[in-house]
Amino acid sequence: MLSRVADSIYWMARYMERAENLSRLLLSTQDLLLDAGEEAADESQFWGPILMTTGDEERYEKTHSTIEGELVADFLALRADNPNSILNCVRAARENARTVRDQISDELWECINGLRLFLESPEAAALHQNQRASFYEKVLVASYQFQGIAASTTPRDESWHFLRLGLCLERADKTTRLIDTCSAISMDMPPNPLARPLRWAALLRSSSAWHAFQAYSSNKLDPVNIVEYLLLNDTFPRSFAWCIEAMHTALIALCGNGRLEDMKAPVRLLGRLRADIAYMTMDEVLKEGLHEFIDRLQCKLNDIGASFFQTFVLYGDSTPEIDDTSPAPSLPPGAWHTRVDANMQIQQQQQQQQQQQ
Repeated sequence: MLSRVADSIYWMARYMERAENLSRLLLSTQDLLLDAGEEAADESQFWGPILMTTGDEERYEKTHSTIEGELVADFLALRADNPNSILNCVRAARENARTVRDQISDELWECINGLRLFLESPEAAALHQNQRASFYEKVLVASYQFQGIAASTTPRDESWHFLRLGLCLERADKTTRLIDTCSAISMDMPPNPLARPLRWAALLRSSSAWHAFQAYSSNKLDPVNIVEYLLLNDTFPRSFAWCIEAMHTALIALCGNGRLEDMKAPVRLLGRLRADIAYMTMDEVLKEGLHEFIDRLQCKLNDIGASFFQTFVLYGDSTPEIDDTSPAPSLPPGAWHTRVDANMQIQQQQQQQQQQQ
């Protein structure tokens, strides 16, 4: 597989997952405000954490003097000048899908392109203005369709593994960011005056974990149990631990799992993080501090993402050219053949130049 193809599939999945997470976050915050009553008078305490989650505080402050729900929702949904808006995430996913049009199914392409056409239409602007919940739900349904179509029509080859890597890395990152929005809230239960049960309920809903957590825990809104479920539970498909396990499975399929000295950098980095999470306890998390622990996880995710790029996308540039007179080296099963693809492209360019002469 060409490195550019794998990179496009990886980012196509990441951007679609990013749009889904943002839609769910905006929808759950809107519901939280309806439940908050008088507490919702200060909108900044609800919408400010969302801007922090997406990393858009500075960009938002350049164009808005106050944090208001309507302004934040518009900024994160359909603003073309915000690269992290739902609109631009879907546009980016569509562009990546276009560059690998021959590598994905027609149904998958139509799903992404259809969502992009909707978001750019006057219908979407009117729906977001008048019925925001319906707008967010429409984006969520399209994202679910994307995942279902991908699972039903993508062969379980390298394309599938890179799609899973992109989706699960983005999901793991967003789950930690969502948890971090509650890291400054008291972990005590009511009737403690500092307890914020509505905020913890919103965290579960923004992760689509409300019903799953209710079945899992008898102590319905215990903050410690909620954080443990979203971080360390390996059965819930949006938890951090589940995403790490899914990424590790995809990487092993791509790179193999041989001796340590022969192991690819992403496999080593992800393997260490997987082992840490598997044997981590909530007592250790709380002792370090939830915010500090989340920061450390996000740094590790950034390192893993960078290692994906170095190992797979830049593989051809960082590998010496093969001497055509020497025997071709053996490659492990599932290894990328970027080097061979690059040599073939060079040979084709040389042949075209000779024909022109």
